[in-house]
Amino acid sequence: MRFTQMLRLDPAYTRTVVRLAYPVSLGMLSITLLGVVDTAMLGRLGPAPLAAAGISAVAYFTLIFSLAGIGIGVQTLTARRFGEGNHPACGEILTSGIVLALFLSLPFVVAAPWIAGGIAPLLSRDPEVDALGRIYLNYRFLGATFLLLNMVYRGFFNGLGDTKKQLHSAIIVTGVNVILDYLLIFGHGGFPRLGIAGAAIASTAATGVGTAYFLVVSLTPNQRARFLPYRRLSRAAVWFGPILRISVPVMAQRFVSNGSFFAFFSIVARIGTPELAASNVIRSVLGLSSMPATGLGTAAAAMVGQNLGADRPQAAERSAWEAVRLASYLMAGIGLLFIAFPRWIFAIYTNDPAVIALGRLPLIMLGATQILDGMGIVLS
Repeated sequence: MRFTQMLRLDPAYTRTVVRLAYPVSLGMLSITLLGVVDTAMLGRLGPAPLAAAGISAVAYFTLIFSLAGIGIGVQTLTARRFGEGNHPACGEILTSGIVLALFLSLPFVVAAPWIAGGIAPLLSRDPEVDALGRIYLNYRFLGATFLLLNMVYRGFFNGLGDTKKQLHSAIIVTGVNVILDYLLIFGHGGFPRLGIAGAAIASTAATGVGTAYFLVVSLTPNQRARFLPYRRLSRAAVWFGPILRISVPVMAQRFVSNGSFFAFFSIVARIGTPELAASNVIRSVLGLSSMPATGLGTAAAAMVGQNLGADRPQAAERSAWEAVRLASYLMAGIGLLFIAFPRWIFAIYTNDPAVIALGRLPLIMLGATQILDGMGIVLS
């Protein structure tokens, strides 16, 4: 009986978690779909561009997405202060997060060509893949500030419980990216055919547009009156320490996780370009499949923070475990899709039979681990 109670969902908590989680899950697609769309379109150009974009994206995310962990610190602190009713402090936390994002990202923007050139030789033994990877990384590093600012704004609005802002941003970013990918990768509409460079430029530009959306929304009269964002620059330094204390462990976890992926990709690259292309497709599929759990984890973090701020520790704990249960059920369904339809999933990304054949069995095996993966994402 006790075991069945552990598995049973509480309708009241489920509704609240889902209400907060679904915009976050869809919103996170704006980052994941940048890679998915790039992968699907570059797959039509051949294994080399597909392989180069994959391993380069892992290298990029190892560095930049790890630093974007500051968004978690911003979200956690914003949720606590919002739960306490301290709205001006929420605006101070946002301002502090923006300053940190600029400080952490600008070195990558300024030194983009040199950093890309230093990483490229580590990508593979295929000179074509290395050359294409260098091009891709250069343009993505130029947009590092956009990604970090994007994650800070997401953390701020998610901490307020306003997760729909992330959904709106996702729709804008994804739409811009799809259009620019189509125009720049293949050279349609009078634009030059840029191939992998076009994919990177499209992703960078789309992320910039998404960040501009958040900036505009944060400057509306309602937001400015309640939270006073950007008005207390002298108070920004007060929150550097608290944000970093929460964010640095997240950054370290992301760096180790993404770094291990990069090490794995580097080993696969030594085997062959088709193998690397298949690994890129699997990485893209896993990134997409993790979105429900990511959304539930973000929703749980917001609810836990707000409940703790309002001195409701039992409600905070129940919110967290409800999200874990939901994630396990959703990820179980996704895992079954991996097991039942691996070839169909691969066909979305590439029409190369060798790449599809290489990736089929690994995708089936990963399908069996989706439940544990989802639970781990929420608990982290």
